[in-house]
Amino acid sequence: MKPLAHSTPEQFITDFFSTFHEEVVQGDHVARFYTPDIVIISDGIRLDWDKLLAHIHPVRKNLAEDDEARFEVHEAIADRDWIAVRLTIHAAMRKKRVSTETMSFCTFTSDGRMRRSHGFTRPVTNGPNVREAPRSQEGA
Repeated sequence: MKPLAHSTPEQFITDFFSTFHEEVVQGDHVARFYTPDIVIISDGIRLDWDKLLAHIHPVRKNLAEDDEARFEVHEAIADRDWIAVRLTIHAAMRKKRVSTETMSFCTFTSDGRMRRSHGFTRPVTNGPNVREAPRSQEGA
């Protein structure tokens, strides 16, 4: 992975998950993306290295052959090795298409591997046409 310092937070996260999907979900290069002491807490569920590997297997099994996965980064803010990100993951499973909004706080090593992630997810039930609420105009 390219280090965070060499790109925008949005591009780094897009590249991280897109490349991860190509090389790990469809390949076997987990160590390029995660440190051996990885801790991911998502929706209150804690994954360490072994649990992460165990999680990847059913994901591989349930994805459609050509799952057309894409990672839509809505917001990303970085401070040194830390990124706060809101993104939507779109993929085709064997039985249906899914979209999942994810909000996470992640810590990365200088070589671009994830060390920690803490976040939550929610299914996007209205598909890719979900509209965002308008942002307030301060001082308007």
